[in-house]
Amino acid sequence: ASITEAMGACEAGDVISVLPGTYVERLIMTKAVTVRVIGGASGEHAGQVTVAHSGDSVVVSSAKGARLQGLRFIHSDGDADLRGRNGPRCLEVYAGHLTVESCFLTSRVGSAVMAADGGSLMMRRCTLKGCGRCGLICVLGSWACCESCELSHNALNGADVQTGGCVVLRGNRVSNNLQTGVLVADERSFVHIEGNDISDNMRRGVTAQKSGSFVLVSNRIYRNKNIGVIGIGPWEDESEPLKIEGNLISGNLSSGLWVQKGNANVINNVITANGESGVVAFGCVLRLVFRDNVIYGNGRTGVSIHTAKEAIIQNNSIGTQHISLPDAFHEAFLMGRHDRLGEQSLIRDLDEAVCFQIVRACGQDRAGPNSGSGLEVQFSQALVTDNVIAHSGEAGVLMTEGSEVELRGNKIYGSAGAGLQIRGEKTLCVSSNNELTHNR
Repeated sequence: ASITEAMGACEAGDVISVLPGTYVERLIMTKAVTVRVIGGASGEHAGQVTVAHSGDSVVVSSAKGARLQGLRFIHSDGDADLRGRNGPRCLEVYAGHLTVESCFLTSRVGSAVMAADGGSLMMRRCTLKGCGRCGLICVLGSWACCESCELSHNALNGADVQTGGCVVLRGNRVSNNLQTGVLVADERSFVHIEGNDISDNMRRGVTAQKSGSFVLVSNRIYRNKNIGVIGIGPWEDESEPLKIEGNLISGNLSSGLWVQKGNANVINNVITANGESGVVAFGCVLRLVFRDNVIYGNGRTGVSIHTAKEAIIQNNSIGTQHISLPDAFHEAFLMGRHDRLGEQSLIRDLDEAVCFQIVRACGQDRAGPNSGSGLEVQFSQALVTDNVIAHSGEAGVLMTEGSEVELRGNKIYGSAGAGLQIRGEKTLCVSSNNELTHNR
């Protein structure tokens, strides 16, 4: 018997348990049934059922509430000349809602998964690997969520979101794709990328081109062969800013982060050990907010702002990293309240909460020089306030022709060049309450 025959005999809500083996057929899912390996997706037979097909996709789903668990899907052939919506793929969701759990999907000539035409897809603990094109494609008003999946070793992108696709990527491994880890294009596309490892892709880690909404939060983006993250914002004043927050962007061959056009909020990221500049912001025609970031040890400039209409650079550590004392020191400090210190000991009068506040405020600053200037501002209007800019390989802050900068309340020290260098007759700098020490 085939899986297709079993589905034909089922009603909505039924479960089909499949014995281990290889099934050469195409699954067309029009009912809300569950197809799983016998014993369940996490049982001893998980991954021992292979469904293989060539030409058209292996699975086509339009059912609302269908589910696949613990199977392998192999798409072996197809028309490689077809592109976009008609391109070859292993699994396709074009209506309804499909949940895929603990499955392996690949296509020799096409993509592993396509969500299109309003289809909805939930994937957990799946592997989308070794495809002739992308791991996941989401287009034309569809929605897809990937959690704890692997999207790797694909010939193009790990995930590709275009023409109105909406995607949530959470807790995935996106690596070793021959183009970009995650590509987002078109102002109608919406993405939320959180808690992923995005590494070792042959071009960029993440590229967003005029997406309608782009949220990049708490990811590790490292060792990509070009730029770690490119965010190209929308033009319109009312557009939602790119949100880039709480990420580690490290060890990428080119720059760590490149932001261009539009609005962007870049907050609380660690950007370090990238081959060129830590951050480049170019042509931001709206507002750029760059706050509470740590940028150190990059191959060129720490932060380069070029042709920005309004840039706010606030409370960043550039060229230095604050290292907090480990928990063992916290404990030792609290033990200092022991009776042996005597009744007159000041520390005995502090309650536990105050002690923790004191210890957590302690630590040390570790130098992490950026090879070029710490902060470079060119042809831009910027407010630079309350930053620490240290150990720069050239000037601490460099301002060039056509810039208007308010420099307020910053600490600039240990630069190999000048602490503050201003070039060009049309450069305007208003400086107040800054500390410039030990610069060459």
